[in-house]
Amino acid sequence: MLTWLILAGAALGIGIAVLAAELRPAPPDLTSALARLHRAPVRPSAQDGRDADFGERIGRSLLGLPGVRIPTRELALIGRTPARFMAHKAMFALLGLLLPPLVQFGYSAMGGTLPIAVPVLGSLLLAALFWFLPDVIVRSEAKEARVEYLHGIAAYLELVALERAADCGPAEALHRAARVGRGTVFLRISDTLDRAALDRLPPWDGLEVLSAELALTPLQDLADIMRISGTDGAAVYRALRARARNLRAELLTDDLDRSNVDSERMVAPGSALVTLMTFLIAFPAVFQIFHGG
Repeated sequence: MLTWLILAGAALGIGIAVLAAELRPAPPDLTSALARLHRAPVRPSAQDGRDADFGERIGRSLLGLPGVRIPTRELALIGRTPARFMAHKAMFALLGLLLPPLVQFGYSAMGGTLPIAVPVLGSLLLAALFWFLPDVIVRSEAKEARVEYLHGIAAYLELVALERAADCGPAEALHRAARVGRGTVFLRISDTLDRAALDRLPPWDGLEVLSAELALTPLQDLADIMRISGTDGAAVYRALRARARNLRAELLTDDLDRSNVDSERMVAPGSALVTLMTFLIAFPAVFQIFHGG
């Protein structure tokens, strides 16, 4: 038993060290930045090898595991590589594997005893549960990032329309509008346009690649509108403003739906609180009536 406790403590120490290395901000890598600028825009998955730290190496070694589904689009939305995702899954599984032996160690230190099957089964169950925990976290973060992207794209559509109204060319309008903002959405769009320019491709082709990578239909609509403007010289000011207006209406509808759902969820806790307060207020009077004598 002592040997197993020593091994569990050593594994826990390694897990804590890996977790600390993951949380520590990595220094900027100029080579990776240049590689991202010169990569082919038709292969967005090439960014997976941009980091070479310990966590990335662990994640890369786990990418070939059978039966593991990697949420590529969700990871692209939050800016996380599949290797990093697999490293997080491994760390969470290791944490779940080590928790029951640690609990048993503490219980044994207090004088209690547990059958060996309890920590073994608990380790397996927690490891399996924690293995899927990063999937839930990534889906939640991607849902929030998608809303942020859509709001940014709505603003970007308006800016592109204003640049076109100021008599800028289609490609220039896309670049100038992207340089206005400093948020994640604008930086991602600007990076995509710069890569397309370096590869001598039209900017709307870069937006189309980014739309497919992130599964964002409004970006595809923008690429189609600007392609028509760039090839046929069509006036697209009204089309851009209309698409931005429709996108904001969709976002507002989603916000209202979420507000209604949250309001419905608050009905039961509110009713329980009112019932409890009523009972607390009425109980002294009722008790005095029946036991006043």
